[in-house]
Amino acid sequence: MSSQLANALSGDYQFCHLLDIEFDWGTLALTDADENIDYNGKTYLAGVFKSFGSVKHSNGIRIGDLKLNFNALDPSVVALGLNERWMNRRVELSKLISTHRGIAGRLSLYKGLISKMDMNTSGSMSYTVSSIWADFEKSAGRQTNTASHQKYFSQTDPFKYTPLLTDAVPWGKEGNGSVKSRSGSGRRSGGTVPRVVKQH
Repeated sequence: MSSQLANALSGDYQFCHLLDIEFDWGTLALTDADENIDYNGKTYLAGVFKSFGSVKHSNGIRIGDLKLNFNALDPSVVALGLNERWMNRRVELSKLISTHRGIAGRLSLYKGLISKMDMNTSGSMSYTVSSIWADFEKSAGRQTNTASHQKYFSQTDPFKYTPLLTDAVPWGKEGNGSVKSRSGSGRRSGGTVPRVVKQH
């Protein structure tokens, strides 16, 4: 934190929130202020970003969600929900601090990836943003379900022939009868463990 920002936070200051969402075509910059904000070479547009859920900070690694609410009466917001590829887009929410002398600096509040979108008829749309640690809990690779299969083969049913399967399905191959003990030494089934003779 810069000394200018630290001094501003220790006295009287005003703030608004800045929201950055990264899409393929560039970064969408929004603010909950009453008017557009020019900061760091970007113009943060007002009137679209309405509010967000509570932000909790922790010293440990936690997977928390943050809900961002938008004004869906704006046609551009409807486009964000219906036309954009919003899944896993990077999001940063920050607080812009200003005093009577001007803008003092910016505090980052939350960083994450968009994981869900909701839109209703009451004129609101929301993105649910998950912590970047949420990706570490996702199951990697293919899964044994219809949705996972049809992600790659949309016109086929993975369980079409399941009723024709028999109960007993051979798996693997026949072994040679040898097993491993817990210590890792070889043992022959039905036999004795060979003795180790020390050489003098």
